[in-house]
Amino acid sequence: MSGAETAHPVVVALRRSVGTATATATSAGLAFAAIDYLGVVSVLAYAPGATAALAIFIGGLIVLLVSGIFSELNGLYPSAAGIRLYLGRAVGNRTALSVTFTYMTTVVLVIAADAFLIGAAVRHVLGEPAALAYVWIAALLGVALVANLLGVRIAGWVQTVVTYTVLAGTAVLSVVALFHVGGAFQHPLNLFGKGGFSGIQAIAFALFLYAAFEWVTTTAEEARTPPVITRALFIAPVLIWIVSSVFALALVHLVPFSSLHGSAYPQLLLGRAALGTVGELWMLALTVLTALNTFNGGFLVASRVIYAAAREGNLPRQFAWLNLRAVPWVAVTTLATVSAIVAAVVFATGQWLLLVAVGATIEAGIYAIGSLCLVVLRGRETRERPFRLIAGKPLAVFGIVLFSVLFVATGFSDPKNAHHFSVAPIGVIMVLGALSTAYVLIFVPKLQAAAAARTAAARPRRRPPRPQAAAQEPAPAAGSSRPIDG
Repeated sequence: MSGAETAHPVVVALRRSVGTATATATSAGLAFAAIDYLGVVSVLAYAPGATAALAIFIGGLIVLLVSGIFSELNGLYPSAAGIRLYLGRAVGNRTALSVTFTYMTTVVLVIAADAFLIGAAVRHVLGEPAALAYVWIAALLGVALVANLLGVRIAGWVQTVVTYTVLAGTAVLSVVALFHVGGAFQHPLNLFGKGGFSGIQAIAFALFLYAAFEWVTTTAEEARTPPVITRALFIAPVLIWIVSSVFALALVHLVPFSSLHGSAYPQLLLGRAALGTVGELWMLALTVLTALNTFNGGFLVASRVIYAAAREGNLPRQFAWLNLRAVPWVAVTTLATVSAIVAAVVFATGQWLLLVAVGATIEAGIYAIGSLCLVVLRGRETRERPFRLIAGKPLAVFGIVLFSVLFVATGFSDPKNAHHFSVAPIGVIMVLGALSTAYVLIFVPKLQAAAAARTAAARPRRRPPRPQAAAQEPAPAAGSSRPIDG
């Protein structure tokens, strides 16, 4: 970073240039990643056949409740630090920071899992070795990094074009597959055919299809007007619901579940079944594009959370540095680097299914906590809100119960076998939470003390009193009647 960039902390600030189309693309693009194609297969594992669409629909209705909750909370705290602010007001600052830092890992996990899946798709079609596939991922991460560093307008433009292309392209091919002769729908109404708990898990994994859509609230300081974020929170889930539903129905129509289970590229299997090589290349192109909407959108929103945390003294101050295009460049660069490292680990281990379960569990947990915040703040905050959820308090209580149940259902699910339980997802989250809590207890107090010291040192000191006139002026001449000062 150049000295010119550090010398203007007041002039350079986040800019309000995000409109509804970009905000909606950011919200939908973060949620609809390559991992969503796998998420649909996870829903199919618990809700056999075409009933996966029913689970996705129920998940969409639940997510609209989340849209209302986060719209009201964002209206109360329209800031890049919004989640930390309303969590802190509801449950205390230390708990809020621990939850926020744990929650922030969701973006990196989704990026890493997406990177692996895109690499697997490229290898499947082009027959390239894993190392070369990872080079593709590194290049796409680099493109997203550069787009973000050039400013929110460029990053927003990339997000808008790529996200709508991916959504439209997936929907069109799915509709083509639905009209393909030779397929047949299976199990039209069998959501709980594997038992009641299986149906709950199907809905929980359906929620993962929408996971991270609420991260758009972190761009509140860059939205042109406050209603932009609210509109995005309600429009994006509807787009995801439509595309995910037709994709699920198309899979059931043409591809046997035995072929889908364990596959890292079900969208390629659908493309080939629908249109042969052309369809496979079609879906490969869309899969590669999902990298841009996920990487680009992830850097855009997560960097603002990091920026806000550093601005408040909860992270090293370097993360709050802005370049001349008003981008927290240290935060963006660090996210890109960490994402590349985690993606390499996923490439080496192949544990992408675990990331799906961990991501779904964290999202269910944050929705439960968001519902709790709304209940608490309805009693504490009396000021007017730009958006107020109708029957907000009873709906939020319902959300606490519902999302807590879904948190348990996904936290103890076995991502490799729908018939078994596993402690792996909840175990990973406990480790992440413990690391976040340790950071908050050990390092945050030191950072805040250093920030307070810098503020005190920069505060203008009072000017010393001027010397008395007697010390500066000659004594009056003998016989003068002028009195001597003092």
